[in-house]
Amino acid sequence: MRIALATLNGNTVTGHFGRTKAFVVVDLDDGVETKRETREVGSCTQGNHPDPEHRRRHHDLVDTVHDCDAVIAGGIGIPVQDRLQEAGIEVVLTDIRVIDEAVQRYAAGTLTHDAGRAHAPDGNHH
Repeated sequence: MRIALATLNGNTVTGHFGRTKAFVVVDLDDGVETKRETREVGSCTQGNHPDPEHRRRHHDLVDTVHDCDAVIAGGIGIPVQDRLQEAGIEVVLTDIRVIDEAVQRYAAGTLTHDAGRAHAPDGNHH
């Protein structure tokens, strides 16, 4: 199991997936952390969204975590959440900010998903 936590500083989960600069990627084997790495968000030039920069950013974010089973963030836009789910990646939205705590809770199966933290592209929560 491989999980990615959106972060700006490597220690805390960012409140907005779309603004993350990196991911702390953790490998779990039977609930035990076996590896941890930090991945900077990459760059990609594909996409034909009306706002090319926005589309490219979403592609970069999804591409950076393409081999992960789950992504943890404080919040996320619905379009990129859909994109992750279409790629077979579970999205977990939480108010837990300390990465180590989020990893421990996810591994223990006690990290709950707060669907209300997803929002429309205009920033309105659903």
